[in-house]
Formats: sequence, structure tokens, C-alpha cells
Amino acid sequence: MWFYAKDGSREGPISLEQLQKILRENGVPLTTAVWTEGMDQWRPANEIQEVVAGVSGGYVVQPPPGAYVHMGPPQPNGLAIASMVLGIVGLLAIPIVCSIAAVICGHIARSQIRQGEGRVGGDGMTMTGLITGYLGLVIYGALGALFFYAIWVASNAGP
Repeated sequence: MWFYAKDGSREGPISLEQLQKILRENGVPLTTAVWTEGMDQWRPANEIQEVVAGVSGGYVVQPPPGAYVHMGPPQPNGLAIASMVLGIVGLLAIPIVCSIAAVICGHIARSQIRQGEGRVGGDGMTMTGLITGYLGLVIYGALGALFFYAIWVASNAGP
């Protein structure tokens, strides 16, 4: 007996032939998660040869190029991770340089995440990188300004 996912709930048990008929008649897409006894986890129907063989003669119709099929959680954006790490390092170890890099990487990552249509994640890491990056620039910029002001005052104090 087979089970399949539809609208967030589990449907079944049904026979293999019934499942194939539902898939053949587009009752649910070929990427629908299915399960039967002996399987260790739910898998998309188009990955199971036994199911696909009765639906399309064993051939899986592939989506057209550029078609978006969402499978699983969004993948984290590498620049989002870099932005977060650089922002933290900019606060703790290498000021200014890492903070500037965190801000640049953060803005590029936000743009990529917006254009990713749900496939790309990491907005929280991006925001962490941007906040710590800008914070590092403000803190170390202010400290640098105070340092140079103190040098200027000391050099103009006279003998």
C-alpha cells in the first residue's frame, strides 16, 4: 500500500495502480512525496522507478529549462555567511577593513537573496553582517577621530 502527500496531509493507503493513475491524470505532480512500507523516508514519486514506470512508460518528463521546482529549504548564501563573519571579526579583531568588507558583502548578499525567489536564504546572517559592519565602522571611526584629535591637540599645546 502506498501513501502520498497532498495539500500538507497524508493520503492513502492506496494501491500502486491507483497512485500511478492519480499521477498520470495530474491529480498531483510527479514531484509529490510518496511512501510505502520498506522505504526509509518519503521521496518524490519521480525518483522511484516502480512508480514512474506506470505513469510515463518509465520516462520522467523534465521541467523546461529555467523552470523553478522548489525542493527543500533554501540554500544559504555564501556572501551572507561571509558578511556575518567579517562583521564579527571587524568588531573584535581587525577593525575598519573587515567592517567595510562586511557591509559590501552584506549588500550584495541581500540583492542575491531577493533575486533568488525563495531558493536562497540567509537574510538573518546578512542583517547581522550589515549591523556589525556598520557598528564597527562607527565605533572605530569615532575612536580613530578621537585619536587624531588628541594628537592634534597635543601637537598644538605648545612648549
